[in-house]
Amino acid sequence: MKNQQYNFIVELIFEYLPSIVITLANFITPIIFSIIISFEDYSPAFEIRFTLLRCVFMRLASIGVLLFSLWSQITSCPWTEDRVCPCGYNHSLYPCWETHVGQEMYKLMIFDFLIIGAVTVFVEFPRKILVNHCDWGLIKWLGQQEFSMPQNVLEIVYGQTICWIGTFYCPLMPAINTIKYFLVFYIKKVTLVNNCRPASRPFRASSSTFFFLAVLLIGLALATLPVTVSIAQIRSSGACGAFMNYSTSWEVVPRSVSQLPSGLQSVFTALASEACAVSFFVITW
Repeated sequence: MKNQQYNFIVELIFEYLPSIVITLANFITPIIFSIIISFEDYSPAFEIRFTLLRCVFMRLASIGVLLFSLWSQITSCPWTEDRVCPCGYNHSLYPCWETHVGQEMYKLMIFDFLIIGAVTVFVEFPRKILVNHCDWGLIKWLGQQEFSMPQNVLEIVYGQTICWIGTFYCPLMPAINTIKYFLVFYIKKVTLVNNCRPASRPFRASSSTFFFLAVLLIGLALATLPVTVSIAQIRSSGACGAFMNYSTSWEVVPRSVSQLPSGLQSVFTALASEACAVSFFVITW
């Protein structure tokens, strides 16, 4: 009985270990970057942006590493003696690989929310109490928590990137993400009003609008690329899912279009042409 409980705990830890490591890294690395940047001779404005750039790279790189790891495991096909891949993907390890990818995105979203709540309850509230009621030198030196607007914006970009990736594999992800950020808004409001003091360096949002839009665009590109590759290249799961009867998820699109009336087929063919794509990008640019 004890061995079964021990094995269950070990399996549970290994199951959630990637999400735990990524979430903790996203929480710890900004603190480390803030300490490192204090020893570097940069102007205050460049210091903020360079720290944010490091945080962006860390957060998006962690998602990219996780996606690459999942891709390598899913596509590592168990070959037969005839060097034939019967299912086109690792069906023995991931019989329903789309479900597994969706579960990983759910885990990242849940742990991100748990970290935000835990930091508010177990770090920021106790720090405020210690600052107000204790005369310890270290506590007075640390002072009251500052509310970092750029860092909180990057947390939203990170959560939105996870939502973009997971939407195809778990359609309820946008609804859950909306509920998550509804709760996060009030958590941040409470901690801003009760626990934080104004930042020592004023942040000019107007001068960083382009930076945040660029970060959001990078997150969208990071989300679009693996989802597009999985739709067009990786064979659909044969054991479950809405596309189990198709070789790839994209195959359902031309097959559905071919069943439409000829007039609608001509419209979709024109919309998918290179001329329409070039015109669209020129207009939007």
